[in-house]
Amino acid sequence: MRKLKVEDFSKIVHVADPQLSPDGKKLALVTVRPMLEENRYQYEILIYDVDTGDALYSISSKEGDQTPKWSPSGKKLLFTSRRGFKEEDKGNAIYLSVLAGEPRLIAKKKEGFSQARFLNESELIAISPTPVRKIDEDGDYVEIRDIQPWFDGLGFIDEYRRQVYLIDVESGLYRQLTTSENDVIYAAPSNSGDKVAYIKRVDKRKPMITEVRVLDIKTGEDFQIVEPKYSFMSVEWSPNDEYLALHGNDMKRGLASHNHIWITSSTTPAKPVNLTEKLNRNTRPAISCDMLGPYRAYSPPQWLEDAIYFIVNDGGRGCLWKVDLSGELECILKGEYAIYNFSIARKSNRIALLKVDAETPPEIYIHEKGSLRKFTHFNDWLKNEVKFSQPHHMKVKVSDGAEVDAWYLEPVEKKKGEKHPVVVFIHGGPKAAYGPVLNFMHQLMAANGYYVLYSNPRGSDGYTEEFADIRGHYGERDYKDIMEVVESFLKSVEDADPGRLGVTGISYGGFMTNWIVTQTDKFRAAVSENGIADWITDFWASDIGYYFDPDQIGGTPMENIDGYIRQSPVYHVKNVKTPILLIHSMEDYRCFIDQSTAFHIALKLYGKESRLIVFKKGSHGHSILAKPRHRKKRYEIVLKYFDEKLGKSRRENSK
Repeated sequence: MRKLKVEDFSKIVHVADPQLSPDGKKLALVTVRPMLEENRYQYEILIYDVDTGDALYSISSKEGDQTPKWSPSGKKLLFTSRRGFKEEDKGNAIYLSVLAGEPRLIAKKKEGFSQARFLNESELIAISPTPVRKIDEDGDYVEIRDIQPWFDGLGFIDEYRRQVYLIDVESGLYRQLTTSENDVIYAAPSNSGDKVAYIKRVDKRKPMITEVRVLDIKTGEDFQIVEPKYSFMSVEWSPNDEYLALHGNDMKRGLASHNHIWITSSTTPAKPVNLTEKLNRNTRPAISCDMLGPYRAYSPPQWLEDAIYFIVNDGGRGCLWKVDLSGELECILKGEYAIYNFSIARKSNRIALLKVDAETPPEIYIHEKGSLRKFTHFNDWLKNEVKFSQPHHMKVKVSDGAEVDAWYLEPVEKKKGEKHPVVVFIHGGPKAAYGPVLNFMHQLMAANGYYVLYSNPRGSDGYTEEFADIRGHYGERDYKDIMEVVESFLKSVEDADPGRLGVTGISYGGFMTNWIVTQTDKFRAAVSENGIADWITDFWASDIGYYFDPDQIGGTPMENIDGYIRQSPVYHVKNVKTPILLIHSMEDYRCFIDQSTAFHIALKLYGKESRLIVFKKGSHGHSILAKPRHRKKRYEIVLKYFDEKLGKSRRENSK
């Protein structure tokens, strides 16, 4: 057995998006392989016989074949691809496969399609950005008339609105079904094949508020089912088309609100009923796992007979639950792992799952008749060849009486009598979580002689809404929780070196890293990635700043300038004593590049030690989504910096 190396990330096969055929006999899934030398990803859709495990068919190209969906009969499979598009081109195309011969092009659009699904055997629906006015054909400029001019990973968006389209399978002709003034964010076909339920935003100033509508394609009737008082992300029809299952929340705690499973009539406007309120957990996976790779799929709640199945985030574990129409809840699968995707075959009761645990990268599992079996084995080599550090779980009772979940990894190789440096990782969000799942970056640090400590402080997901709600109090109880976890860890682990502590995080984790170095000198090194330093400038520049920041910080900068300054690390830099490395990607529209440049400049003006690494490409999630060469360099940069400040070079210099 050997230690993990940086290059190993490029050998991992990222498995995603399991899709069972309606009868449960076939399984389609997506694999993504990093091609380091070519600096690209190879996407492949594989179709298996579920009973035998045999691979039946493969769909592959250099242009990202993905999002497979079965027809109602299970005889056809659609997918989206960028075949024929240049790297700099936008858009994609929809293809059809009959699991023999070459896939056939159905429709192609320069604005692209998303959420493509079969309406029936001969028609598809999909969502596509649609121009709302004349656009400069040369692409030299954009005209912005409303707020949210851009969106992370997409670029400029104000000249478009996302609409639902109907696509004919044989001819490839498509027509626009909706004419919403605001974006349609989700659409689902009825089982009868003649209606579409869809969710639309109603006000760009309050983009989280949505309206649910049903469109009868035959008659053209388009009517409201749920008025815009909720925030829903998906809608799915019951098997008999009588009900709609909705996934979302009522915004009672703003963006800290838990998503729940709701039910409403598909024919009569009514107030939806929350079926999972008493669960008091979020019904969406939010557990940090960099092993999932660059392709992420959302699994909406799914019907099986009169029950709705969904994922629950509970204390860092991703569990599968179901609820019936009376609100009776049942946990189907729960353990020391996280489930991220699932697919149900209604005719066979089989469930395909994407699952990760502490020593196994993401793989597909099949659940039926109460048993769970591992179906894919793409990454068995890693477990057989590489020695991983196993997580130790801690329950830390902090100063206000709450309990905080934490985990730590030991260095893979430890020398008796020698103390080892510690790196504290902070997750993003803040409403996200860590758990007993494999993270490449964590294991890489452990392989290089570090203790790795990570926790779910206040603000994290997987607990009550009250636990998750730190609105207006960033850097207060969340900061205390992290520091008290560190203290508890150091007291219980004798060979952890309190004089060689590092801290790092991305996004909210980057904010908290910035905040920590302004509040304490306990840490000898910090690496902050794509984080927030100045909430005032974030309000103006971030794609979500104009609504996220008022919810999380409190009001606008015009209304609450003192609160924005108080919770912004950049205005407290005179206290900093810890050397810090700031990493940011130039195309980050979520936490804009000015966040790290501001913190770096402020630190330098006060004579503090700061370095800034700017990746010229990459969105907010560049650590996972960027091209392989970019990701390799990031791993190396972070490891080298901690080695310099805490690790090998520091140990050698201290001898």
